[in-house]
Amino acid sequence: MDTDRLSYVTVSIPVAIADDIDGLIGELGYWPSRGAFVREACIEKIRRERERLREIQGATEGTDQSPRGKPRRGTNPGISPR
Repeated sequence: MDTDRLSYVTVSIPVAIADDIDGLIGELGYWPSRGAFVREACIEKIRRERERLREIQGATEGTDQSPRGKPRRGTNPGISPR
């Protein structure tokens, strides 16, 4: 993430989720705003998914499988890679 210059986009979430976020902010007081909560949640999710991808890629290393278990594009299972 480039923290030298931050720019923002708007994202829509269901009102029920926003209400839950507001409730947690009020109960716990850890975040100054809904935006701060969502930003932290997104960063946490990105970290988890990147870690999961590293684990999957490590498990499929040396195979003709993509991380989703599908054959990789451009690979021919009948030809041994060299």
